[in-house]
Amino acid sequence: MLQSTTWSPQRSAWLRTAKPLAATSTLDRPTQTQALVIGAGYAGLNAALRLLEQSIDVVVVDAHEPGFGGSGRNGGQVIAGLKHDPATLFSMLGEVPGRRLVEFAGGVADATFELIKSYGLKCDAEQGGWLQPAVNEKTMALVTRRARAWADITGTAPRLVDRTEIERLTGSRSYCGGWIDPRGGQLQPLSYARELARVVGDRGGRVFSRSRAGRPQYLDGRWETDVNGHSVRSSSVLICTNGYASGAIDGLDRSLVPASSVMASTKPLPHAVRKQVMPSRLPISDARRIMNYVRFDSAGRLLIGARGSFGLHEPSSDYAQLRHAAARLFPQIKDVEWEDAWGGLFCLTADFLPHLHHPAPGLFVVAGCNGRGVAMMSQLGRLLGDMAGEKERVDPPLPLTDIRPIPFYPARRLGLETVLIWYRILDRLHV
Repeated sequence: MLQSTTWSPQRSAWLRTAKPLAATSTLDRPTQTQALVIGAGYAGLNAALRLLEQSIDVVVVDAHEPGFGGSGRNGGQVIAGLKHDPATLFSMLGEVPGRRLVEFAGGVADATFELIKSYGLKCDAEQGGWLQPAVNEKTMALVTRRARAWADITGTAPRLVDRTEIERLTGSRSYCGGWIDPRGGQLQPLSYARELARVVGDRGGRVFSRSRAGRPQYLDGRWETDVNGHSVRSSSVLICTNGYASGAIDGLDRSLVPASSVMASTKPLPHAVRKQVMPSRLPISDARRIMNYVRFDSAGRLLIGARGSFGLHEPSSDYAQLRHAAARLFPQIKDVEWEDAWGGLFCLTADFLPHLHHPAPGLFVVAGCNGRGVAMMSQLGRLLGDMAGEKERVDPPLPLTDIRPIPFYPARRLGLETVLIWYRILDRLHV
């Protein structure tokens, strides 16, 4: 079973500035509904909202509260696409299914911003673009190929930038160029989750916090799920727990590799410093093997994040590394005061693709954000809502796969930890 990490409210900049969570209660009685959604993150809440749009009654349960997991702890960068570039997806899936996935993935950022606009979600959303800097000539060649591939296939208009312009945009001399994807942007990630929960409630959905779900059982033509010791009976169950998966379904947790993501934030920077550091205000995710991602929040805090460990904890050394990385990128902030540091889990799959599962009639699972959770899990959640609501007419852009535990699972995590250390060494050597 994947274990959740400790999350102190005093440590997160997002908790300092998030919209208040709409009142939720704890499920404390037997309940009936058409659809039960387990997990109140981006995928689960978007699935619930999509079901409500189809006039399907929904109950959402979360062991903690909406946005508690990765949905409330990530960098808030809204990025189109997947970890894999289009050519790789064609090679993995074949030309026709690969192209369908590329088209879907290429549109997830636009679709997420449109959803935010249409429902009036108050989450500091800005679709001003996303910047991926290159740290050397090798990564510059990579981002150049990436930008051109997405432009050729989806008709977007990415912009390549050279060393002079990247320094002007970022205020850093650490980069040699990069590309800007106009589809991307940023938001306040915890506010986004909480606003989704508010809208689900406003439309008649029932959202329960501190309500841990057990394993769904199919009995007498209905699904029955134990939640806090009470039976929830439903026609369908949607499992959207991602990196916080539990024993809700056989093998799911062992088909995923949870990894820690860590972030640190300064206090709001003086205006004079903000004019020198990332003056474009574009969110950044660099092209290293183990990337740093950097942005400002709406109050002028500088936030930096990176991959943590596979040990499912966040040692203080991880946060020290973040502060040192920020100082290397931006010498202008060497005297600023750091305010918060926090971490959480995201979820990797063996093939670095999201996974959709339909293991039984009325039972649906989505998992595997692979570090691209904001837009991708939002739109996969809506897709899951379509599948559960009108599944006969839905042709998903991803294959529906069996849940396959990763072979040699304990050794796999240890091996990934070793690879992570090696990649960090290579990145520091600019190899």
